[in-house]
Parts: sequence; C-alpha cells; structure tokens
Amino acid sequence: MPEPVEAAMDAQRQAPEEDRPAGTGTRRSEDREAEVFRQAVLRQVEALTADNQRLLQSVVRSERRFRTLAKSVWHVQEEERRRLARELHDGIGQTLTALANQLQRILDDARGAGNLGLEHRLADALELTRGSLHDTRELSRLLRPTLLDDLGLDAALNWLARTLTERTGLQIELRSGLDEQRLHPDVETLVFRITQEALTNVIRHAQARSAQIVLERRGDTLILRVEDDGCGCDVQLLADAERAGASGGLRGMRDRAELFGGRVELKSVPGDGTVVQLTLALDPPDRTG
Repeated sequence: MPEPVEAAMDAQRQAPEEDRPAGTGTRRSEDREAEVFRQAVLRQVEALTADNQRLLQSVVRSERRFRTLAKSVWHVQEEERRRLARELHDGIGQTLTALANQLQRILDDARGAGNLGLEHRLADALELTRGSLHDTRELSRLLRPTLLDDLGLDAALNWLARTLTERTGLQIELRSGLDEQRLHPDVETLVFRITQEALTNVIRHAQARSAQIVLERRGDTLILRVEDDGCGCDVQLLADAERAGASGGLRGMRDRAELFGGRVELKSVPGDGTVVQLTLALDPPDRTG
C-alpha cells in the first residue's frame, strides 16, 4: 500500500470521533452489534447442536434398551413354546398313548369274545385316540420341534416342509446350501419361525400348487427365500395394510428380523407368485461354522 494512503488511514484511526469522516462511528457501532448478534447466534447453534447430540444419544440408548427388551420377550416366548411342547409330548401325549394301548387290549378281548358291537365301538374309540395322539405330537413339534435343537436348521426345515405337504397337499421343496452346518441357536430359531410364518401365508392366501425354501450363504450373509407359484399380490396395497396394522404376519416377520439386524422383503406381482426374502448378517461364530 502506498505510504500516503497508510498515513491517511493511521491518522483516521488516531483522530477523535468528531474529526473522522461522517458515518465512521455509526459503521463501527453497527459492526459491533453485528458481531454481538453473530456470536449470540453461534452460541444458540452450539447449544442446539449439543441438545440434538444428547437427544440422539438418548434415542440410541432407548433403541438399544428396546431391542434388548424385545429380544428378552422373544426368548421368553420361545422358552414357553419349548415348555408347552414338552408338556404336550410328555404329558398329554403319554396319556393318550397309554389310553390307546388300553383300548387296544380291550378291543382284543372283545374280538376274542365275539362281541361285534363292542368291537366296532372300541375300534372307533381307538382310531379317535390315535388321531388325537398324532395331532398332539404334531402340535408339539410345531410349537418347538426337537429337531431344531437336536439336529439343526436343515433337519427342522425338512420336517416342516414334509409335514405341511402331507397336511395341505402344497408341494414344498427345500434347497439348502448349509450342508447341515449349525448356526447360532437364535439364528436357527429366527429362520425357522420366519419360514413357518411365510409358508402359513402361502397356504392361507396364495392358492399355490408348490413352494420352495431356498437357504444360502453369501460370504458373511445368510439369505432365506420362500417362493411360491400362487396368485401373487399387490405389494403397495399390502404395504398400506401393514402400515394400518392389518397385516400382522408380514409385520411380525419384519419385527423379528430387525431384532437381529436383518430385514425381510416382499417381492410379488399379481398372478405371478410371491417371494419373501430374509437377509441376515451372521455374527463371527456363525461365519466360521
């Protein structure tokens, strides 16, 4: 800057306010007010940022507590299912078995005595008892299949597919890439329950002739697909029903998957079948098998 200009500026800075050009003091006052206002805004922004950060941390903690609580409820439900299944099998099941054996002995005696009327009534009672025993055992397995705990996910899904095929006529095929590898018990239970719910929906709503259970691993990710060749559905209408709380089955599958960091997606076109897909990241113990 040229020396005359610097000298003039220094003289202006050193001169009394009454000797400075008009408007200089006003501008400085406005600048100070603007700086005060800017600092006040910055303090408010910093305070809001801190509040938002505390709120976010509170939300994260609340979500963690909710997930922990929801998982605890889920575990309690599964334990209750296991207890009821055991009581059905060991309690009512054994009682019906004993009753069937007793009826068989009485029926043999009636046949030996040549009492055809009594024989027919006893045969009917025996058939009814055996049917009740079969239904009780199936209900016990559906509540909590012992295969899931003893032999793992592949064995339990094979049993589920076979049982539902026999009961409903829907042809269900299992294609698994796990090769009977065991996963974490919670993961096996989650996959089994979502498969069970998805197949129940197929049987109730899809009007399908066949369905497939496809289970595969892609690196650290487990993918389950339940596919059918049924009537399909309008995904948007189903999403609207889900938001309105009128689609409990799909919402329940999503909620269970989200507890473990997974997601459930529905893919469908009216008249062209439906695919329910679960995508789940495996924890380190499950990655190595």
